[in-house]
Amino acid sequence: MPFAFASLQRLRCPPPPPPPPPLPLSHLRHTLSPLPRSQSLRRRSRRRHRHLRIQSVDAAQLYDYESKLSARFESHGKLKIAVVGFGNFGQFLAKTLARQGHTVLAHSRSDHSDAARRLGVTFFRDPDDLCEEHPEVILFCTSIISTERVVKSLPLQRLKRNTLVVDVLSVKEFAKTLLVQLLPCDFDIICTHPMFGPESAKNGWSGLNFVYEKVRIGDEELRISRAEKFLDIFAREGCNMVEMTCAEHDRCAAESQFITHTVGRVLGKLELESTPINTKGYEKLLALVENTAGDSFDLYYGLFMYNKNSLEMLERLDLAFEALKKQLFGRLHDVVRKQLFESAETVPVSLENYRVLTNIKHGAATSKSMGFQDVAPTISYPVPSSSSSQDRSPLKIAIVGFGKFGQFLGKTMVRQGHTVIAYSRSDYSEAAQRLGVSFFSNADDLCEEHPDVIILCSSILSTESVLKSLPLQRLKRSTLFVDVLSVKEFPRVLFLQNLPLDFDVLCTHPMFGPESGKNGWNGLSFVYDKVRVGSDELRQDTM
Repeated sequence: MPFAFASLQRLRCPPPPPPPPPLPLSHLRHTLSPLPRSQSLRRRSRRRHRHLRIQSVDAAQLYDYESKLSARFESHGKLKIAVVGFGNFGQFLAKTLARQGHTVLAHSRSDHSDAARRLGVTFFRDPDDLCEEHPEVILFCTSIISTERVVKSLPLQRLKRNTLVVDVLSVKEFAKTLLVQLLPCDFDIICTHPMFGPESAKNGWSGLNFVYEKVRIGDEELRISRAEKFLDIFAREGCNMVEMTCAEHDRCAAESQFITHTVGRVLGKLELESTPINTKGYEKLLALVENTAGDSFDLYYGLFMYNKNSLEMLERLDLAFEALKKQLFGRLHDVVRKQLFESAETVPVSLENYRVLTNIKHGAATSKSMGFQDVAPTISYPVPSSSSSQDRSPLKIAIVGFGKFGQFLGKTMVRQGHTVIAYSRSDYSEAAQRLGVSFFSNADDLCEEHPDVIILCSSILSTESVLKSLPLQRLKRSTLFVDVLSVKEFPRVLFLQNLPLDFDVLCTHPMFGPESGKNGWNGLSFVYDKVRVGSDELRQDTM
């Protein structure tokens, strides 16, 4: 039976020999599958012939160096690193070292064998056993206070003579001097400081600072490459690699790390607690206290004891606190002098306002017979969304003091559809125009517009003078006065002393500002006290 291989026929040069006689059918069944001639023949041979199966073996497998070279390249980039001091920070670093594929050994006075096993780290109780493993890198993760003793106790003679030694202490001049003095001259040295820890880097190291100085690296290519491989561990994690001398590091650290720990520990002594009206800044202070409290006092003591710049910083902090108290008491002295020697020029308190002030001490602003309600308790509520106030009719609001905070409030009030007018001693007409606010440079013109609400956005120190300078007689008698000061007893008494009795008074404190409220006010606290509100429905609705 002829085979149809036309491509092979084109390759022959001599004429083809005569075709061989046809082979018996039984022979073909043991070689190739027969070409069926009919359906009956296919059914007869189905049980008797075996299908041809072709199996191939990669002939190049024995000579395939690609996988071997790849594995060799991967192993070439890995280090054998011994972590000496396998406490909290040592385990924190070892976790990443092991994840990157490095061989990690560990030694510590305490038994951390269970923790090492979970991290894929080989733990050694005996430092001799550790050093006989000939690690390429010795990484000291001890405390500042114990570093000298640990270095002296390590059997350095059992290490290879060109071992790389690295520290991660928070003080660098001390570590540099210590390692240069105690280590053999043929040991390489890198002084480093990861500017993060288990708490601040729990979500990764990306963007965090890693400071280092190559104190001593041999000229051989192998030793230079090893140092770069070690630094690449942190670069691969996204750290901001900062090469800096140890002296420069300590100077900068005294102004950043030591002052941060000092402030955090001072605030910790105050036993601060969270309040229902936390500002964003206060929450950051509480986080600072929690962060510094998580570090041992030995760390803080080491930052002070082994950084010569820390004592100077502590003295500067003490002087700054004394200067701040002097500035505060100096202002207080001026106020007392004014009360003592200029009392004749002050506005006398009327009998009605005196009664009001007397009632304040007993918890009521005025009597109900005068048409006013009892003082509402000071309440903190999250700022409502704009949708909850859509049904209210818009107000005409006058902002007195159109600085940064006044513009911040005015922008939202205009967006909500209120008519906003403004007055300030400085000229903010351009800013007002951009916000859609009518600006008045004359207080009389502003008051003659008869705003429903007057919001005082002046500073605490200038509020009294601003309030007394307003032509109150030009306002409607039921005008609502609002303040946004960060202190509340002072404006409350000030309003009750200086405003007519038919003016409503609302003392408020938005617990946010242009920075903390730049992404919206939703969820931020707004504290208020309805000091005096008329009982008629219109005035209630204005609130």
